[in-house]
Amino acid sequence: MSIEINGSNGRPPLGTTETSQSGGVRNDSKESGATGKTTRTAVDTFQMTDRANRLQQLEQEIASQPVVDSQRVQEVQRALATGTLEIDPARVADKLLRFEAGLDMQG
Repeated sequence: MSIEINGSNGRPPLGTTETSQSGGVRNDSKESGATGKTTRTAVDTFQMTDRANRLQQLEQEIASQPVVDSQRVQEVQRALATGTLEIDPARVADKLLRFEAGLDMQG
């Protein structure tokens, strides 16, 4: 069994048209020299929802934040150096258990 491919049946190849994030539509018009006919190609569009736009903004804000809170690190270093760091073993154990439980839920 063989399959014969004879062009695109007048459709443009995928990925050759443009869309915009704002949802605009672009129509490509081409005039054929011999016939004088104009053909138009409609383009699929999309528009992001308000929720998707807000999520994108939040993602950018998070990406711009530093990974390490330098001020907090300095406070802990100072407390360690002066011997004033107070450790609550019950609180540490509770946080460790919650962290482990969260890992179990994800995997």
